[in-house]
Amino acid sequence: MTILMMFWALFASAYAQEPVTENDEYQLVQIYVDISEIITADGSTGTSAPLNVLISHNAQLSYQIKNRLQYWSNPDRWRGEVNVYDWQNVKHMPTFKNCDYGDAISCGVKNKHWTLRTVVYVGDKFSTITMKMYDDTGKQIAKGSHTAWGTIRWKPRWKITKIKEQGPFGGGTKEIFEMWPPEMQELPPLIKPRHIRQVCYSVSEINQRSCRSPQCEYNRNIWK
Repeated sequence: MTILMMFWALFASAYAQEPVTENDEYQLVQIYVDISEIITADGSTGTSAPLNVLISHNAQLSYQIKNRLQYWSNPDRWRGEVNVYDWQNVKHMPTFKNCDYGDAISCGVKNKHWTLRTVVYVGDKFSTITMKMYDDTGKQIAKGSHTAWGTIRWKPRWKITKIKEQGPFGGGTKEIFEMWPPEMQELPPLIKPRHIRQVCYSVSEINQRSCRSPQCEYNRNIWK
């Protein structure tokens, strides 16, 4: 046996594995959409009920995430479920146990689910929305962000004054037009629903570590 043939025989035996069945390729993914955190320019923090509703609505990532898991595993054979929960129905998650969801990432490790965290910074000149996805070990597997800039609007300043006058041939009206330099108005930067949709789409681009199927483990071992 030549040296080359011996090399390929050793390589094949090192990565030999039993045939992967469809049941082996099954992966259950549970995602918890955390309450958003808002940070203002002066350092104050809080949240927003309308913002949380929008995020939860747009964070139904099952279709995109399934496609990504199929991409990392085996598009023809990967099978699984992606279920999305928020603060309203997290108690119905099959692996749910009482936990302080003020630290949702730690609860994700305890309750075996992924966690979608959203942080919004609201400033005078710009606002930023950032989303990060963490797996059930607390590792970050995806992220996305968008910055909304404030705008400047110039408001014209002028007025017309009408003065009634009485002359020898009857009454009349005199108009006086006055104009000043336009006034600059700074419009605050706003996070809009389309920004949330864009960031949710970006955060669905999960990395290879998120796939736990045997095929993904096999692929990772090959390319180490």
